[in-house]
Amino acid sequence: MALWLYLHFPQLQLDNLYHHEAQRQPTIIVAGRGHSVVQLNSVAYDAGIRQGMGLGAAAATCSSLCVHEYDEIQTKQRLAELAQWLYLNTAEIHLSGTTGLLLKVSGMLTMYRDITEYWHTLRARLHAQNVCYHFSLGYSPLAAQLLAEAKFDALCEDSKQLEHRLGRLPVSVLGLPDKQRQSLKRVGIQSVQALFDIPMLELGKRFNTELVHYVGRLRGKLHHPVTFYQPPELFERQLTLLYELENLDWLAKPLCKLLIQLEQFLKLRNKLTKSIQITLLQRDSDPLMLEVGSAEGEYRADKWQGLCQLVLERTQLVAPLQGVSLAVTSFCEPDELSTDLFSERCGTMTAAGLLAVLQAKLGESAVQGIKPSADARPELATTHCAPLTSKTQTYSEAELEPMLRPNLLLPQILPLQQSVTLVQGPERICTGWWDGHEVERDYFIAQDESKRWLWVFRDRQQRWYLHGVFS
Repeated sequence: MALWLYLHFPQLQLDNLYHHEAQRQPTIIVAGRGHSVVQLNSVAYDAGIRQGMGLGAAAATCSSLCVHEYDEIQTKQRLAELAQWLYLNTAEIHLSGTTGLLLKVSGMLTMYRDITEYWHTLRARLHAQNVCYHFSLGYSPLAAQLLAEAKFDALCEDSKQLEHRLGRLPVSVLGLPDKQRQSLKRVGIQSVQALFDIPMLELGKRFNTELVHYVGRLRGKLHHPVTFYQPPELFERQLTLLYELENLDWLAKPLCKLLIQLEQFLKLRNKLTKSIQITLLQRDSDPLMLEVGSAEGEYRADKWQGLCQLVLERTQLVAPLQGVSLAVTSFCEPDELSTDLFSERCGTMTAAGLLAVLQAKLGESAVQGIKPSADARPELATTHCAPLTSKTQTYSEAELEPMLRPNLLLPQILPLQQSVTLVQGPERICTGWWDGHEVERDYFIAQDESKRWLWVFRDRQQRWYLHGVFS
């Protein structure tokens, strides 16, 4: 018989809330029309609040209560995240409802010495996720689930002991219709063991075949179909804040938690990404979408944290912030970004790294590349292009002759108003007759009285102008 491990997470949404250790407060999750308490933290329990209590009674019990409405979609997303997190150690995982993970243990024990070593590995990974859970082994998926939900929390492989423990459970915990459970109680069947004592043939005569099939799956005598989880190719995480934020400086720690999850996601797949999308969830307002890019692929959380901080510095909220989500839809391979082994590197930052910082600080549209243009007019000799995309061009020997040009051209050509000494020149540029912007200039390298090196020219009318400054 196959051995199964069931993990029951009773308060996933509560565990997913971001808590600052120094500022914890009573927190509850409510659901249903009566807004009854379905999840609560230890602080709320110490204040006297109990599960199943109505919202009015809970608020009367504790005045400083933080209340959140149950979100089934968010809970399912968090359960899928845990399945993806455990996928490295277990290949066959089934998502059971919104609160449980079913792991097929039998095939994984060949990779570990025994079940104890396997469980220690899983427990360490669960501890890193900071979630509350209960667990149990079982020789059928239903048996493992019922024992875990009953907080068995024991690593027991003995089939007789597991069945004995299962038999002590009340019939009310079985996943049967209410009408079926009432029928069992009317004939005096109060425990699962009393149900097991009835032969299967007799059970089929006294009740319907649905109950026979359920008991057969529970005892592992009938096949229990399960659909195993396949990890998605996209990364998407959302974090609900415990407190509303009006200052984005306080978003650093919650965002770091999401970026660490992204780093782990990328490392497990040996992937990099050049762009991440941050969504700021504002109260009574549309979500604010922020795109954070990197010219070179990156996976490290600390690098993305620095780029995100630069983007957030120039972002303004229109309403208090209630949550944040992080998504990545495109990935790249590390081999795509390899550089020449013998290329020299100056400083501690690559050109792509500097570009990413500048774009995050100033915006992507504010950072442009420069490429040469086949035009002799100095103001048209270069054009803008996407950063780091210009390539070295091949020129003839005549084009490779060195020409002295200033590093800085003035935004607008200015009349020359100071006295200068001509040092080198003239160099005549006469072109542009074909497009209506004809120029005829004699350029000189000159030096003014303060010893600055200037690039000046005179036109046909013998008027002098200043065009550039040598650094």
